[in-house]
Amino acid sequence: MTSFDRTADVVVVGYGTAGAAAAIAAHDAGRDVVVVEKTTAGGGNAVHSGGFLFDVPGAQAAEHIDALCFGRTDRAVVDAYAAGLHELDGWLRSLGAQTVDLDPPPGPLPASFPAWPALPGGPSIRYWHVAGARRPGIELWEVLDAAVRERAIAVRHETSAVELVLDGGGTVTGVGVEHAGERQTVRAAGGVVLACGGFEADPELTDAYLPLGPTYALCHQANDGAGIRLAQSAGAALWHMYGLFGWFAFRTPEFPAPFALDFFAPGFVMVDADGRRFCDETGFEVHDRLRALQVYRPDRGNRPRLPSWAIFDDATRRAGPLNGMLGTPNDHSWSADNGAEVQRGWIRTAASVEELADAMGVERAILAETIETYNAAARTGRDDRFLRSPQTLVPLDTTRLYAIETWPAVAGTTGGPRHDARGRVLRPDGEPVIGLYAAGAVSLVWGHLIDFGGGLTDAMVFGRLAGADAAARAVAAQRTAAPA
Repeated sequence: MTSFDRTADVVVVGYGTAGAAAAIAAHDAGRDVVVVEKTTAGGGNAVHSGGFLFDVPGAQAAEHIDALCFGRTDRAVVDAYAAGLHELDGWLRSLGAQTVDLDPPPGPLPASFPAWPALPGGPSIRYWHVAGARRPGIELWEVLDAAVRERAIAVRHETSAVELVLDGGGTVTGVGVEHAGERQTVRAAGGVVLACGGFEADPELTDAYLPLGPTYALCHQANDGAGIRLAQSAGAALWHMYGLFGWFAFRTPEFPAPFALDFFAPGFVMVDADGRRFCDETGFEVHDRLRALQVYRPDRGNRPRLPSWAIFDDATRRAGPLNGMLGTPNDHSWSADNGAEVQRGWIRTAASVEELADAMGVERAILAETIETYNAAARTGRDDRFLRSPQTLVPLDTTRLYAIETWPAVAGTTGGPRHDARGRVLRPDGEPVIGLYAAGAVSLVWGHLIDFGGGLTDAMVFGRLAGADAAARAVAAQRTAAPA
């Protein structure tokens, strides 16, 4: 029999948006909660996000989510998510948040709203966020973190969950944790909630499951798939392992994370390592741009070979910072006109296409043909090769050109342990792993596509459901153990 060093009703692994929501829900149900977080600070990807949240008013929420999932997520889970969306604003306000609706202008640059207007409920989607002076993702996290601290919920930083403790019947009864080289075992009377992020920072898992070739973690560098491995050790089934959302991004050894790139003017094209265009640069939803690397057609003579390059003109350089719409853990503020990054050599520049080809290390003739073909299409307003919208077809001014090397960078993965409508982790036969829950990026509901705010809303909806269910299970266990 396992000897426990500490007992709690609910143990939450990971202190991001999902972990905080689970801890608050379990605490507010009257339970003793312990949160373990392997890094020095909480927040996960939320503090680097745009902070978008969304809701689909009325009964179309479930249909909208189901359409984005391509039917790959159990309908009961979709329905639970849809119901939870409607409650989030009121719940965050109860924690002290001030929320505000977004009324963004129509796209297409740097991103179009609504994200998926043709799907059920698309035109009526409500986008909103937590108000404040800082990035909305930071404001959201500060509200959640303050609520956890106000409740005096125990949060142990620099503490890693290293194994799940199971009894002879396969029920999860606790978790082994490690801090400063010392090992402890914490009993979880109601359950363990896995809320420790995705696997975008784990090279083995990304190589095995993601369809892009080499990828890099865009935001939280500690999302290494630990929750998946823990869940599998308890017999969990997996889902959505191919799913991701991310950006084309610039990498430099000066900083640990890539810089996500967005353009605020249409004078740009994307080319591969050979200098050839490979996609409709403005035709993908902002979170879904990396899908351009998966689109192969037999009538095209090349596949997108990495690294790719973004080529743009001076008007586009001055239109806005390439990095900034999405946050970064890097200690660098991108200049408003990208001039500082040109000076650092991150952005290469030239006075002709031929000079730019030399700076990029591609063949002059190939790049010249690429730019000439694109500019001809832009002048006629018709891109027969990639069908880019006439609205964004603007010829490049070749008297001053710029290029920045790009790689696929993943802001979040969607795959992980399959869970039900209560957040309970499921086995391959559909039965729950008793005592084990999953919420947030460790196991997102999104089976294919994602909406603005889909990761943050998922984290809070299923964090709350998982925390509440684990708390209820702790109450039931306490009643069973009580003397007659």
